[in-house]
Amino acid sequence: MLERIDELSREHGLRVANVFHAGDGNLHPLVCYDASVAGEPERAEELAGLIVAACVDAGGSITGEHGVGVDKKRYMPRMFGEGDLDAFQRLRCAFDPAGLANPGKVMPTPRLCGGVPGPYRQHPLEAAGVAERF
Repeated sequence: MLERIDELSREHGLRVANVFHAGDGNLHPLVCYDASVAGEPERAEELAGLIVAACVDAGGSITGEHGVGVDKKRYMPRMFGEGDLDAFQRLRCAFDPAGLANPGKVMPTPRLCGGVPGPYRQHPLEAAGVAERF
């Protein structure tokens, strides 16, 4: 994985600092970029996504000891099927129906507690550009 991360780093012209737990293979690649350079933040985000995809393709997981947060939640469908994601959301809603525990984290949005089955309806957060549909 470290060799693949180095390849992707070179292809995108960005450095990656690899911090990890050598014993269990838990990687924490830190993509380094300068936000004042036009296009670098976007390249860094693309590179981070490619690293996640490479980890899943190699049989790894997008999760670690901290679970899935804001940066990686959009990649959950690479690893989990629609049924899995629905089960995760139902479980979360059962324990936190008011959405108070880490709102916006863990589950790709706009999966919401109390969602009504039927045709897709755009969520207000999606319309405001704050959330995205996967």
